[in-house]
Amino acid sequence: MTVKELIRLLDNNGGVTKTVVYENTNDVEIKDITYNSKAATKDSVFFVKGANFKVEYIEDAINRGAILVVAEKEYDIDKAGVIVVPNIRRAMVVAAEEFFGKAYSKIKMVGLTGTKGKTTTATYIHNILNLEKGERTALLSTIETYTGKRCEESHLSTPEAIELQRYIAESVESDLEYLVMEVSSQATKTERILNTEYDIGMFLNISEDHISPAEHPNFNDYLNSKLEFLKKCKTVIVNYETDQLEAVMDAAKNAEKLITFGNETLKDKVEVYYTNVHRENEYLVFDLVDNGDKTTFKTRMMGDFNVQNATAAIITARMLGVKEENILKGIEMTTVSGRMNVFRRNNKTVIVDYAHNKLSFEKFFEAVKKDYPNSEIVALFGAPGGKAYGRRQAMAEVASKYADKIYLTADDPQFEVVKDICKELATYITVPYEIIEDRKQAIEYAFSNMKEDGVLCLLAKGEDRYQQVKGQLEDYESDVDIAKNITKEV
Repeated sequence: MTVKELIRLLDNNGGVTKTVVYENTNDVEIKDITYNSKAATKDSVFFVKGANFKVEYIEDAINRGAILVVAEKEYDIDKAGVIVVPNIRRAMVVAAEEFFGKAYSKIKMVGLTGTKGKTTTATYIHNILNLEKGERTALLSTIETYTGKRCEESHLSTPEAIELQRYIAESVESDLEYLVMEVSSQATKTERILNTEYDIGMFLNISEDHISPAEHPNFNDYLNSKLEFLKKCKTVIVNYETDQLEAVMDAAKNAEKLITFGNETLKDKVEVYYTNVHRENEYLVFDLVDNGDKTTFKTRMMGDFNVQNATAAIITARMLGVKEENILKGIEMTTVSGRMNVFRRNNKTVIVDYAHNKLSFEKFFEAVKKDYPNSEIVALFGAPGGKAYGRRQAMAEVASKYADKIYLTADDPQFEVVKDICKELATYITVPYEIIEDRKQAIEYAFSNMKEDGVLCLLAKGEDRYQQVKGQLEDYESDVDIAKNITKEV
C-alpha cells in the first residue's frame, strides 16, 4: 500500500479533512503502521492517539523514519506528510485491516465476550484445538498472546486495532488454522473489530462493569457494545443463564446458527445442558447432555461457574469437528494461572484469582464458601485508578457479605493515590478491615495473621507481574509467586 492509496482508503472510509504530502512520497510503499513512536521505522505511518499523547512523540516517530502522520488535528511539522481525519480510531482499523491484507478472512476465527470467564474459556478452547491440530491455534487473551511468531504476556483483553490485525496476520503467516480471542466491550465501542468476522462467537454473561468516563457512560452502552460483537458471528453460542437474555438473543437472531446452553432446570429451553456437578478430589466433575447424549467431563478449574465456561468450550470444539477424546483431555488438562489457583501450607489456604468486578466476586466467593464452609475467609483486594468506579462499591459490598476480614491494598492505581482508593472502598465495608498500601506486604501480613484453618483470597491481580502507576508499568512479583513463596514449607 502506497501513501496515496492510504489517503484514498481513509477518505472513502470516514473521510479526510486535510492532506499534506511530504515532497515526493505519494508513491512510496508503506513498510509499517504504528501508534507507538518508538516502533516507527523507515517509511512507516504514525497514528496520533491517546489521552496522554505528547507532541514530542511525532518528532520521535519522524526521526525514526516515519514519512506520514495521521491525526485528528493538524500539526506543524516538516520532514513528513500529515493526514487529518475526523476519527483516528476508525482510521487506524481501516488502515490496519487493509495493510495486513484482511487476514481475518484467511483463518478460522473464534471470539468470546462476557463480563467474566473469557480467559478461562479461551484457554479451554485453545488447549482442545491444539490437541486436535498439533499446536496450530493462535490465542489472544487477557494474559497471553500467541501467534506462532510470538508468545508473550498481554495487557489488554483485546489488542488495539493495529496490533490485533498484525497478530492475525502473523497467525496466518505461521500457517495456524484457528485463532481464539477475547472480545472486550471496548473492542467494539472503539471499532477495533470494525470489519472482522468470526466463524464462532459466544456470549458468556453480563453484569454492570467498566462504567466510567474513560470507558462506558452507563450500563446500556456497555451492554450494547457487547451485543454488537454477536452481529459479526456466523455461529453464536449463548449461555441461557445470562442476565439480559432477551437482548442477547435478539442481537444473535440473524446468525446462521444459534446454540444455547444452561443448567438442568433449563433442559426444555436449551440445546445443551449440564447436570450432576460435584467435586472428586482435585477435579470438578459434571455431565453434559447434548442432543440426548450424555458425556461425563472433569476439570481442574474449581467453581461451578467454570462448568459454564467448559460447556461453551465443548460446544465450540464439537462445532469445529474435534474428536471427543481430545475434548475430554483438553477440558481435564486445562489450568489457568491466576484463575482459582490454590496453595496450602499446613492448614492455611491461599487462593489466587483474577476476580475484579461484582459478578466475578460473587461467583468466586460462592465457590470458596461451598468448598470451605467452616473456615475463616480473608479477602485482599484493591481497585484500579481512573476507571470502573462502580466496581468499588460492588466489590466491597460482596466481599463484606462473605469475608470475615478484608485487607485493602494497591491494584493498578494509575494517577490516583492508593490510600484514597482504599479509603473509598472502606466506606462500603461492613466487616473488620485494614489498609496496607504495599500489596506484597499486605499479603504476607494477612497470611501470617490468619487463623490456622483460614482461607486467604488474593483477588484481581492473578499472575500480573506489574502495577500500573502514573502511566507506567512498575515491576511486581505477582500474587501467584507471592502465594507460592509464603506457602513453602520452612
